[in-house]
Amino acid sequence: MALSKWLDLVKLLAPVVLVNVKGGEKIASLVPLVINGITEAEQMKGATGPEKKAHVLNIVDAAIQTINATSKIHIDLAGAKAATSGGIDAVVSAVNAVAKTDGP
Repeated sequence: MALSKWLDLVKLLAPVVLVNVKGGEKIASLVPLVINGITEAEQMKGATGPEKKAHVLNIVDAAIQTINATSKIHIDLAGAKAATSGGIDAVVSAVNAVAKTDGP
């Protein structure tokens, strides 16, 4: 399954999962931003995996700082970035595992 298909699934499922977890509704709105950041990073010619990941994390950092400064919602920056980092790793690992699988 191509990365774009995984990202489409994450875009649909992650907000549903997050709004059902205590406090998750605070970060559910970040999912499309993360997906768009990953899509954008994948188009960075010559960038390494860590550079692409840093690009996405910088987008998330800026968004959270803006949310925290302009709304009544406060998102834990370190926690959200750690979750985003882990999510990126999980998607990349899943896509790589499927790419290495033999079969139809």
